[in-house]
Amino acid sequence: MPRPLLHGIRKSMQWLTVSLGVLTLAVVVTAVDQGTSLEGRLLPSHLRGAVPWKTISADQMEKGTTAPADTNVIIQIPDDASQMTLDVLTGYRGRDIRFWGYCFPENYDRDSALSKRQFPGTIFLSHKEREMRLEQQMNLRQENFTVEEDLTEEDLNQERTYRGAIRHQQEIFRGGTSCYLMTEQPLPIGTDNDKDRANSAVERDIGSDAQNADTDADGIKDGPETFFLATNPVLRDSDGDGLIDGIEDTNRNGHRDNGETDATKWDTDGDGLCDGICKVDKGRRLRGEDKNINGVLDEGEFDPLLIDSDGDDILDLQEVFVCELGGGTEC
Repeated sequence: MPRPLLHGIRKSMQWLTVSLGVLTLAVVVTAVDQGTSLEGRLLPSHLRGAVPWKTISADQMEKGTTAPADTNVIIQIPDDASQMTLDVLTGYRGRDIRFWGYCFPENYDRDSALSKRQFPGTIFLSHKEREMRLEQQMNLRQENFTVEEDLTEEDLNQERTYRGAIRHQQEIFRGGTSCYLMTEQPLPIGTDNDKDRANSAVERDIGSDAQNADTDADGIKDGPETFFLATNPVLRDSDGDGLIDGIEDTNRNGHRDNGETDATKWDTDGDGLCDGICKVDKGRRLRGEDKNINGVLDEGEFDPLLIDSDGDDILDLQEVFVCELGGGTEC
């Protein structure tokens, strides 16, 4: 093999200089290797020492593990694993971390991959990696770009639309699939057998039950609590305001919508009264806006979204103080 080509293949496996074109060449070269392992499908044996290799078994995926940085990682998804998205597989870290990889098809054939001179499977990129590649390609285009006299505005818009496009992105990962992965930072990966959109590595780290979609039984699945609502999936009442998270997130979709209180703040409207009902004065009193903690504004209750529920120019907290000073028992 010519030395320039050998050098190019080695460089292709270094994270910061990786490119799709060079890596395609690297995959094609693997066809000369007679190994039968997945590792052997990627690089000839004499090149495998340049960058370390790690195989993550199906059992490790089941329990949840961490894909190391700057390492050629082979992932083996268990045969009986539930299908999951790229975000779930990688713990929703794709917006913060650059990683890329591809999965081998069930009918993978090395000779066929060689003849087509392309990746042996479908590629996947993190959001950040896709953005970085697009930015690099746009910068390169700008450096070398010249406008021909007959180039129309439509042509320019089309050029902008398609530059850096990566088609056929792997979006769904199914049981029995084997994939290659390269990441710039450690990545929590695992299966999602309880279908709560938090993989087994994430659930291990946060202490939730990977076999129970709603560990704290508050009505919201562990994944949406962790990644979208920012509540604690092992506490029913994350902000301690007396209302369980599933009552504050009324439609239990993992997002705070209009008309819902904030499940991460004990006092959504900032009027000094907790959204539900809380112990005050060293536990001697119960005070709050939703006295029966049912998430509904009933008669005689204050609105947890308004500091002056009845619009009388007296703050809700002041009305409570006046009531308490007067000896009221239903304040």
